[in-house]
Amino acid sequence: MYWTSVKVGVNMFVDINLLPKKEKKRRTVILLILLVGLVLSVTGFFFMTNYQAQKVRLVQLEQELTLTKELKVAKEKERTQSVESKSVRELTTAVQWVEEHQSSTFFIMRTVSSLLPERGFIVDFSYKEEGTVQLTVQFDSSREAAYYLKSISSSSIISAAKLLTLSTEKLKDGVTAEPILPRYNAQYELMVDKAVIQASVKGEVGP
Repeated sequence: MYWTSVKVGVNMFVDINLLPKKEKKRRTVILLILLVGLVLSVTGFFFMTNYQAQKVRLVQLEQELTLTKELKVAKEKERTQSVESKSVRELTTAVQWVEEHQSSTFFIMRTVSSLLPERGFIVDFSYKEEGTVQLTVQFDSSREAAYYLKSISSSSIISAAKLLTLSTEKLKDGVTAEPILPRYNAQYELMVDKAVIQASVKGEVGP
């Protein structure tokens, strides 16, 4: 600042500021402007840095989401292929089982039928996968039922046979209403040799 002295009276001096007061205010305004500019710059830099960080994070999240979707699709595809493969295997096994079961059932039925006497008739037949046969046959006499048990026991495909029940069934003539000779119903349980049956079906051995 510039100052000057003016002599007033005897031995007295008065200092007078020759710079106007506006100069001081101008400097204050300039300082405020600089301060505000600095604050705005720092704030802008902070927001810009934060924006860039958020942008990078967003890109990372999008990449993670894309990767997650791809992994999910891959796992779903793998699971679908596994299910389809399992279904194909199960279907193939089922078809093979049906073919073998039908062939075995037909072969057993043919064998037990071939051993029947002239007037012997199969009333009921059932074959289970474990190799058990339930067989109900109708005969003219109990002797035929016993002889049939001996015959099927001698068959190469039968490993065990037993007579469970033997009952009579009285028949009536529809014209005279007079009873005629009874029929005998014999129930058998057979255990078949599955290995022999399979070999027989394939033509390796005879019945």
